[in-house]
Amino acid sequence: MGREQTRGRKHLYFCLAGLIFFSFLGCAAVEKLGTIGLRGEANQHLYRSKELLALGDFEGALRENEEVLSLSLHKPPEDEALFNIGMIYAHPENPKGDPAKSLHFLNQVARDYPRSPWALKAMVWTGMIHENRRLNWRLNYLSNQVLHLQQERARGEEEREGHRSISESRQFLSQGKYEAASRMIQKVLTAFPRHPMEDEALFLAGLVHAHPGNPKKDYGKSNSYFKRLIKDYPQSLWTELAKTWSSMLQENERLNQNVEKLNQTIEKSKQVDIEIEEKRREKGK
Repeated sequence: MGREQTRGRKHLYFCLAGLIFFSFLGCAAVEKLGTIGLRGEANQHLYRSKELLALGDFEGALRENEEVLSLSLHKPPEDEALFNIGMIYAHPENPKGDPAKSLHFLNQVARDYPRSPWALKAMVWTGMIHENRRLNWRLNYLSNQVLHLQQERARGEEEREGHRSISESRQFLSQGKYEAASRMIQKVLTAFPRHPMEDEALFLAGLVHAHPGNPKKDYGKSNSYFKRLIKDYPQSLWTELAKTWSSMLQENERLNQNVEKLNQTIEKSKQVDIEIEEKRREKGK
């Protein structure tokens, strides 16, 4: 009787052990099936991202790969999704491309999944992006150098043209061709601003308008050019001459005003004399 009870307990323990074993086995199988399901869903997102990328839908492709990241939980195919995101940000046609972000995701692939086949691709592309950035910097540098040389050449041509205009204006002025001289000077002042000979051009402009032989002389304009020369080019050799001319013109203006006042006074005196003479005549009658 005792032996039968002992045999029964052993049989019961064996059954319980079997149930526990198969229970764990079943849980592991369910967990494995769940993992397979997530992997399948992640692969669907990866496939969809490739389709969207081929259509040029970069934002849509990015969202699909981000879904993979949320499903993978730091396991493959997260490595592929990270690589894809890096490539999306590196794509030359992506209006929101960002090389810095691309390098971030590609470096993450190489760091977190060093044995993944995507890690090698990520390292290759990382090197290419760095090289591309270096080449772009070099290209920008060379482009700026070319632009600088073109500007220097244009500036040289402008200076030569300005020199010719100044030379011609001197000749016209010496020949009494004041309008032609003025046109050449204005060409320098308007077409070639801040020309190395602008100070001389300003002086010549003042001289043309103040020249006694110029039938269209204008002392006001003349003095404005001299004052501009004095203000803009205080260290110029022409500035001292401009100061002398400006002082002369101001003195001339003062004298003209005095003469005008004297003329007005004389006219008033004449009018008074006329009135006095008329009153005398009236009394004589």
